[in-house]
Amino acid sequence: MVTDKKIISLTVKVGLVLFAVCILAPISLMVLFRHAVPLQTLRLLFSAGPTSSVMWEEEKMDSANKGELLCECDMSSLRSDVCELKGDVRVILSNVTIIALLHPSVSVRRRSWRMKPHARKNDGHTLANVTEVLVSVTPSSPYAPGCTAESAAPAVVFSVGGYAGNMFHDFTDVLIPLFITASRFRSDAHLLVSDAPPWWLDKYRPLLRGLSRHAVIDMDRQSAEVLCYPHVVVGLSFHKEMSIDTAKTLGGHYSMAGFAHLARRSYGLERDTAIRLLHGSDNIESPRRPRLLIISRKTTRAFTNMGAVAQAAAMLGYEVIVGEAEQHSDLPAFARLVNSCDVLVGVHGAGLTNLVFLPPGAVVVQVVPLGGLEAMARDDFGEPAGDMGLSYVQYRIAVGESTLAELYPRDHRVLRDLALRSEYLVGQNVTLDVARFSGALSRALELLHH
Repeated sequence: MVTDKKIISLTVKVGLVLFAVCILAPISLMVLFRHAVPLQTLRLLFSAGPTSSVMWEEEKMDSANKGELLCECDMSSLRSDVCELKGDVRVILSNVTIIALLHPSVSVRRRSWRMKPHARKNDGHTLANVTEVLVSVTPSSPYAPGCTAESAAPAVVFSVGGYAGNMFHDFTDVLIPLFITASRFRSDAHLLVSDAPPWWLDKYRPLLRGLSRHAVIDMDRQSAEVLCYPHVVVGLSFHKEMSIDTAKTLGGHYSMAGFAHLARRSYGLERDTAIRLLHGSDNIESPRRPRLLIISRKTTRAFTNMGAVAQAAAMLGYEVIVGEAEQHSDLPAFARLVNSCDVLVGVHGAGLTNLVFLPPGAVVVQVVPLGGLEAMARDDFGEPAGDMGLSYVQYRIAVGESTLAELYPRDHRVLRDLALRSEYLVGQNVTLDVARFSGALSRALELLHH
């Protein structure tokens, strides 16, 4: 019994000691680091994690409180990492290094990390073609690289690497994330780009000019410069495929409809409203027929009976145009062609990205080949079409409309195993059942009446 009392007494004493340690330890740390690092900085540093938002903040503790340096990184997205640095930030182009200089009076050990500023961070094939950026937060020093050029404007650093030249990826991975990231700067941000072929910059220069009034800085071809900014964003924010989640934007002010408006304005496109038809009579705008553009593909997922499809559309009352969106085509000219049309038809693929140039109220008809691609097709073009103020019709082909049915018997694994996506995306063309597809074209006409 006595032994039990001693054990209880000892347990109580140990508990009191542990309680005192829990109370005093944080206070001791506060006193120990009070003059070295602000308490706010410690709290933020301790909360940092590899898959969460990471923030370092340091305020100059002088009497005038003349400024602050902030470094905030969001690593939580599955598609992109984004870091923002404010204060004295220097971009060294020769070795693609970005240095944020802390005030000399602050004693904080140097922190640095590497990142690839591209919105497809878990795609190893893409990242192999993306230049890595070294970001460093370090105390100011007389040995810090001097500025060859200074600007009061902010800067956005990003890469075009990966699938550059594929129009869908150009927009989904680069241009739309760039719009999301840079719009808040109201065309005043310097765009610092790496891994951009000259033809890519030429192709999208009108849109890049719409995003920034400053000339694009090609980091690969101006490597002798040290550029200094008060605010640098490294990486691009990604929301969803080929579109924008307005709820995630600053104040909810930026949308996919806004991006499409910028694209039309950048390429000098005049039409901001598709044709509107009255039931049983001519349309409101003019006596012309609604224009339908069929996007032609040459290599794969091509229409094998294009003539029959065009004839069926003409019989329904369309003025039919067939166009091919080539990889390095004259984009301004093709954008004008798309903008002149009211309905866009195409098999699932990069050519449908041209829907950004359609006038609001137009209709997109996406032909989905075999392969269980319905959800991906809707994510890539269906939802974005709605976000841009366009109507959408999705046409899923039957087995008999795929050229794979000519190569394999009906019970073959290729026609049943939806995991063989490469076969579906690369190895098949489409022979549309004209009578069946006419239903989708009629549905597009109905949408133009509303």
